[in-house]
Amino acid sequence: MPYIVVNTSNAFDPIHQTEYATEELADTAARNLLKAQPAAIVRTAQVLKRYTAEVTVTVDEPESVEPMEEA
Repeated sequence: MPYIVVNTSNAFDPIHQTEYATEELADTAARNLLKAQPAAIVRTAQVLKRYTAEVTVTVDEPESVEPMEEA
């Protein structure tokens, strides 16, 4: 199972997109991140499952509506 590094102090950190083949590689990446960002809160985690989803967007033309007369 692959491992990931999670920087919980920065949700937009690109490190979240990288998977590591071993726990040791993830640990090294986490330690390097801490050297670069000493205030970061960093965790390593084993990936147990991956989830994906698809979204389909469709567009329909609305029916024509006649304007109402004002009373």
